[in-house]
Amino acid sequence: MYLTIWGLNPLKNTAIRNTTVFDDLGLEPSGRYYGKDLNVVGEVLLSRYHPYLTAKRNLKTYATTNLNAGELEALYSNRLRSRMRELFNLVAFDRESKDKRK
Repeated sequence: MYLTIWGLNPLKNTAIRNTTVFDDLGLEPSGRYYGKDLNVVGEVLLSRYHPYLTAKRNLKTYATTNLNAGELEALYSNRLRSRMRELFNLVAFDRESKDKRK
């Protein structure tokens, strides 16, 4: 199953990699496809959902973000947020946690 956007299928011939990592999910710019605005990362995540189910969950997708669930839903859609619940295991840090990058 491949996604269809406005009657087009931009990811049909794209290979699905076993492991994909997104850093700072939600900060990416939107793209354009045949003159239409396109949330590229959202479409890539949606395109990984069905292969994830059929690959018996051997398809790994990692993401980091500073956004909460409501912000992700507003940016990507309720449908994608629902699928993120299956695609990802949530690891959350307390707001008062020390920044590990320092």
